[in-house]
Amino acid sequence: MSVTVSYLLSMEKSLKARLGQLKELRSEVSTLERWGDRDKIKEPQYDVKAVDKMISDINKVLFEIDQKIKESNARTKIKINVDYNELMSEIK
Repeated sequence: MSVTVSYLLSMEKSLKARLGQLKELRSEVSTLERWGDRDKIKEPQYDVKAVDKMISDINKVLFEIDQKIKESNARTKIKINVDYNELMSEIK
């Protein structure tokens, strides 16, 4: 799949949001707590291994997106008309 850097940045943002949701799901909402005969009963609501796999898969994609953006940035040249040394020099 060939996409623009802008598209990858949008994808990265949405995947990070999804990653946060899945981590929250795994840590807090993955079990249903109810009271039985004096004891608190925790019942799994989701397959924790499936949630962990999805988290791992998203992390792999985020890593690949980051690397592709960095690779693109390393090849992209931008011409600007600025004298950096003058702007960073002491005030006279």
